[in-house]
Formats: sequence, C-alpha cells, structure tokens
Amino acid sequence: MKLNKILVVGVVGFLLVCLFTFKKDKEREEYVLKDRIEVNDSYNSIAMYQVDGEEEKKITEMPEGNYTIDTQRSYCVLKGEKEHDKEAILKTNENGEHIISNLAPEERCFVWFNKIIKAGDTIIDNSSVIGDEAHFDKTSCVTGCDVQENGLYKAKDDFGESYYFRGSVSDNWVKFGKTTSTSSGEDIWWRIIRINGDGSIRLIYAGTGETAENLTPSDETNKGYVGSSNSQINNNATTVWAVDNKTYNNNMYVGYEWISGKMHGYGSGSIQSMVLQNLNTWFETNLSDEFANGEGQIDIESIFCNDRSGATGSGATWSEDMEDSGGIGSNDTYYGAHKRLVNKQNPTLKCSTNYTNSSNPNGVINKTADSFTYTGAKTGTKSLEYPVGLITADEVVYAGGLSGYDNKGYWLYTGKSYWTMSPCQIRDGAAYIFLLDLDGRLSTSFVHASSRLRPVINLKADTKFYFDHADKPKGTSDNPYIVSN
Repeated sequence: MKLNKILVVGVVGFLLVCLFTFKKDKEREEYVLKDRIEVNDSYNSIAMYQVDGEEEKKITEMPEGNYTIDTQRSYCVLKGEKEHDKEAILKTNENGEHIISNLAPEERCFVWFNKIIKAGDTIIDNSSVIGDEAHFDKTSCVTGCDVQENGLYKAKDDFGESYYFRGSVSDNWVKFGKTTSTSSGEDIWWRIIRINGDGSIRLIYAGTGETAENLTPSDETNKGYVGSSNSQINNNATTVWAVDNKTYNNNMYVGYEWISGKMHGYGSGSIQSMVLQNLNTWFETNLSDEFANGEGQIDIESIFCNDRSGATGSGATWSEDMEDSGGIGSNDTYYGAHKRLVNKQNPTLKCSTNYTNSSNPNGVINKTADSFTYTGAKTGTKSLEYPVGLITADEVVYAGGLSGYDNKGYWLYTGKSYWTMSPCQIRDGAAYIFLLDLDGRLSTSFVHASSRLRPVINLKADTKFYFDHADKPKGTSDNPYIVSN
C-alpha cells in the first residue's frame, strides 16, 4: 500500500473505525494540506500522527518508509458525529493511493500512521546480540559447561543473516495457538530457535498450559512433546522414520520423505516417514486455524532441512557419486551432518549446498531435494502437506549442544531425548538419525528406536507481537511474545 499521498474527494462523509481512545485536544489539532492533497472543495482539514513504537508525534507530511494507516484508530468527525463505517473508511485506487471520500468542507479527519516493525526486529531489540563467532567445539551454558556464551548470535543461512539463541537464555518464549482449536483448549508454548534470514521466526514446540510453570520437561507426564516415548509418535513402538518395524537397514529410511530404492525421494510416489505423518496429524489437529491454508501467521516459505548429502566413508570426499556408490541400499554412508558435527563441529544453517553426481549431465546436483517446504515456497521440494518439521542437528550445536558431550545448562535441554531431522549414517546395516539425548548431548539412534517429537514451525516476518506486561523483561516465560491475530 503506497503512502505517497492521500486523495480527498467528494462531498458528504465517511471514514475510519475508532477505538474511542482519542483525545479531545487532537480534534482541534488540524492541518490544511491542500498542497499535498487533491481536493474538490475550497476547505478541508486532516490531522495526521506518526507512531513509532511507543512514541507518537504530529506530522504535516506523509511519513516515508514502512508505515501503514491504523484503520482501528483513525476516524472522521462527520456532521458532528464520529464515523465508524469501516467499509467506507479508506479506499485504495489502482495506483495504490489512499482515498478519503465524501468529505464536506466543515468536516474533519484524523489519521494515524503506524511504523511497520518486523517480528525479528522486535526480538533483536529485546535481546542481547553478542556477535558472529561462537566456539562450536565447546558446550555453551552458564555453569557446568565449557564456555559462557549466552544470547543472540549471527550466522548466514539460505536467505541472509540469521540470528540464533545460544546457551542459557530465558528470553525466547512465545505463546501462539491453542490445542484442538483457536477458540478453546490450552495455550501452545514455543521457544525461538532463530530469526531466519528472510525475517521469519523459527519456533520449537515447548508444551501447553496457562503458564510456562506448567511445562516441566524433566517430568514424564510433561506436555512439552507430541506424545511420549510410547505414544503415537512411534506407532506402537515401530520405527518413527519409516513404515514398519523392519525398515532400518536402508539409506532411504533416513528421508523425511522417500521413494523406494532412491537416496533423494520426494514428490510423485514418495512415502511420508512416520515422523512426518505424526507431525501432520498434530499440526492439522492443533494449528489448522492459525495456518488458514497459508493465509494465517505461519510461514509457508521456510525450509526444513533433511540433509542427505554424504560419502561412502567417514573420511571420503563429499563429491562422490552417491547414487552409484553410496546413499542407497545398505551401503555404509556418512551424511553431511556427520561430517560437520562429529569431531569437527562445523555447523551450518544452509541447506542448498550443491554436490556432484556423475549421472547428472552437468555433474552437479542442487540439494533442494533435502529442503522440504510447503507448496508455494521459494525453494525446495514444495511437497509438504503442512509447513512443519523438526530441529536440525546443526541448530542444536548453534544453540550450545555438542556431539558426544553432556550439557544440561542450555535452553534446548529437557531431560528427555527427542529427534532432529538430520541423518547421521548407515553403518553395519543400520541407519541412524541425530537426536538430542536425555543428558543434553547431540547423539544418534537407530531410525527404528523410540524417542520424542518437538514440532518446529516458522512465523511470518510481518508477525506482530504483544506482551501482557509492558514494564517487565520481554520474551521471558512470565512475559512471553504473544502473537497478535
């Protein structure tokens, strides 16, 4: 919506909705702006106000930059009465110009312009941004760990600069959605993994309840997971990553989606892993209203990385022809996250790295087959029924975890094990997936083992937050970011 000018046309009356919070003195603070407004009468008055966060000021010219008209607060006084006809408030013509119509000479309009603040900007403003470099060869927390790196750090992802929470942080709580429906049930709690490079906000499920005190991860009855180790996430103790309790001896079973006999399978003929099936069921039950077929606050363009790049040996070059020599059948294969995170600790937030394959005429395969997205997204397979996934092993390391080392002092630790969506390896006929274990270490387990699920979603970049307590630290468990509808 362009804010380059307002057209005032016509002669009788209407305009915006009012919240009845305006002050009388503002009705007298009027500005005649004939030089900036096209008018049909000899005299018209419009008062304008610019709102930047909690700061408000009178203006005599249209504000430049990211501003939008506050249609809930703006209004006109027509024939001595405040006009509330929302449909007749503000028209926009084909040129994107705002039109206030049917305004008589003696009538007045009052318009507020709110600065558009992205959700990520709000989070950054309320958190401590430490810097670019963290020590990924060490665990991060406050006590009982190797380094005290706690706060917001930066790293590149597929879309730009990403900001991630690391260490023992307490200001990344979000309250969004309700169980079963948006009109009933318990509040759903989340924690912010990171602000993605495109401004969207990546969240991991933290449980349900009226307050965060209800969420007790170390308690077996905790609601911070989708089910428990013996619930529907494992479908009566069968494998979570495939379709029956025998599918653990093939590389294809590390796929979020897979096609029989293929390393990278998706699309026509693809089979959903049991993880994906259970996440879809949970999402449809609890977040379908907030999703609203892509029209709600949940971002549909974010990717969920199931990195299946790999090599046929732990020291092998990652440019091998995986379709012929590894990554299929029961051949020993070490996947990308294994190379980055086991012993070397070199995490990445990118999921679009290319690797070579001799069966490809150009010698290069773009790894979008591992970037699962909802239909209509910028990149990836565009094959997901719902935009939901799991955290990656790389994100665990960014948050403060470490392969092979216990850490009970960073924010992802819960006292229970739960899956990532990052394949580790297939060795001696068994496929392994990374998980975060009950001691807070980045570990691995068979694809047919039992563990828990913590769904991951992304909020749109233009999501708006509000807080219950303006005078308390923001983003904490007792004053979380609350998504405004």
